[in-house]
Amino acid sequence: MSEIPTDWLDHSARVHPRRVALADAREEITYLELQRRARAVASELALRGIGSGDPVAIDLPAGIPHAVALHGAILAGAVAQSLPATGREGVDVAPGARYVEAATVERALKRDGTWPSIRRPPRKPLTRVLSSGTSGAPKAVELTQANHLWSALASGLKLGVEPGDRWLCCLPLNHVGGLTILLRSALYGTAAEIHEGFDPERVASAFAGGAVTIASLVPTQLVRLLDIGAAVERPRLLLVGGGPLPLDVLAEAQARGARVVQTYGLTEACSQVCTLAPGEAQEHPGSAGRPLLGIEVAVEAGEIRVRGPNVAPGAKAADGWLHTGDLGRMDEDGFLYLEGRRGDLIVSGGENVRPVRVEDALRSHPGVADAGVVGEDDREWGQRVVAHVVTAPGAEVSEEELLDHARGSLARHEVPKQVRFREELPRTASGKLQRRLL
Repeated sequence: MSEIPTDWLDHSARVHPRRVALADAREEITYLELQRRARAVASELALRGIGSGDPVAIDLPAGIPHAVALHGAILAGAVAQSLPATGREGVDVAPGARYVEAATVERALKRDGTWPSIRRPPRKPLTRVLSSGTSGAPKAVELTQANHLWSALASGLKLGVEPGDRWLCCLPLNHVGGLTILLRSALYGTAAEIHEGFDPERVASAFAGGAVTIASLVPTQLVRLLDIGAAVERPRLLLVGGGPLPLDVLAEAQARGARVVQTYGLTEACSQVCTLAPGEAQEHPGSAGRPLLGIEVAVEAGEIRVRGPNVAPGAKAADGWLHTGDLGRMDEDGFLYLEGRRGDLIVSGGENVRPVRVEDALRSHPGVADAGVVGEDDREWGQRVVAHVVTAPGAEVSEEELLDHARGSLARHEVPKQVRFREELPRTASGKLQRRLL
């Protein structure tokens, strides 16, 4: 197989040398400067004997040094894995992985070594990413250069790319949703603004400043921004994924002028699979949109299946499809609607209950801030529906009041048999509900 030029950073540095590439709380750097620093890191890694196909784990907080280390590892030919903000302890890292820390980047920049533009086999692994682990232990997924390339191009064709775009990344870099912002921006030659964790006030300030044009959020983050009155109407797009977006939250955001576009994706598919186009959001509330260009989506026996050049080679089943384990339906126009995880389905009294539907009904009560629904073993029902609820600040809500509210929109078998009040629900760093911990 012949190799083709795949050095995105070299292309952006030549075509847009003075454009801002990265920004964090400390500085902004151009594409020319990002290329210089990344090449220095690649040279440093080569001196340590790291080369083609070697695993590298980046143990740095979110920020420009982390992004520099990521691009440097890619230039060196390594397979890069970003570690969570909590560090390496307890994290599944590839056997034999070498670590890149702050001292590595600092040493590289002092030496300021050079590195040539690369030609990398597009079907070889580029990154190693752990799945979110919402239904079990996180699973390692190796994504290729071709996976990332197609994902970025398909996303750009759906959402549009403007020269002045600045994509806010306040998602963890060890998750595919955060990581792909850095790689996609480098391919587009646009800016990525990196926040170390999600601070609603800082994100609101970034929106108010007007520089941020796109932000990737999970539903919980959007709720918190609405609660503090953030200027959600300022960015040209708010891309929301990682879980179902309650319709009342969507309606509130749209009423404030926010251009919210929902998306469905997963680690094994290099992030986005389906995404609403900017002009479709108002007409298709609750939908994750239609498949991106070149990506096939089918719903078989209620399960969502995905096939295309964005799917990790190791994630495909024998039939060539990625069997996601997610439940959903597609309408006659090809718009996808999510209905939870196959493993989360509750069978109560012989009837199927989808937890997401019950959670949406409970969250529509003004006194409910968050809700998680699970099935528990029951002698009479087989499984009984149990709701775990976090009340809104200052709200006083009784169990019977919530059950009465649920009866207004749910079938009898879907109404919880019990409500348990909690201070918070277990969620991953990217905001996904860890239902198994309930």
